[in-house]
Amino acid sequence: MKTTMLKLMITTVLIMTVGATAALAYEIGDVVEDFTLTDLNEEVVSLSDEAGQIIVLNFFTTWCLGCNEEAAHLEADIWQGYADENVTVIAIDIQEQLSLVQGWALAMGVTYPIWLTPDWDLFQLFPDAMALPYNAILDGNLEIRYAAMGFDLQAITDMIDLLLEEQGVPVTQSTLGEVKALYRP
Repeated sequence: MKTTMLKLMITTVLIMTVGATAALAYEIGDVVEDFTLTDLNEEVVSLSDEAGQIIVLNFFTTWCLGCNEEAAHLEADIWQGYADENVTVIAIDIQEQLSLVQGWALAMGVTYPIWLTPDWDLFQLFPDAMALPYNAILDGNLEIRYAAMGFDLQAITDMIDLLLEEQGVPVTQSTLGEVKALYRP
């Protein structure tokens, strides 16, 4: 009887905890609350410092094969490809040591900002965040406009182009989402 009661109590607590976490999770259209992490230079960085830009927020780990494959695209097609368009990439490494991530970034040739989070809590707040790689796109107001597991370069560049158009920057698109702005606001 005591064992059954204990199991019931544990199950109830787990359900309440999962339910509370789900209630706090973001959905497409929500504004992401400010958070503060550290970067690869051990500097304190905050999401609010990036407000006003289109942000490709990438969650990754160095051991994730898909994350390693997408890193080159994030670098060349997004970070470099949209360098003059008020678009930034912020990659957030989950639960790995600073020196490991620094070595990975150097080996991968990554120059976009990488922030470190000590656990999975931030990641789990994002819509349908269940696996890596994971990408979200935030507009200049830090509103989630796109979120997906995996890496779909075309979907990401399409959303960036849409957000640029909403900002009044007409664009022409060529292969792999390379963008040339016709004018700047």
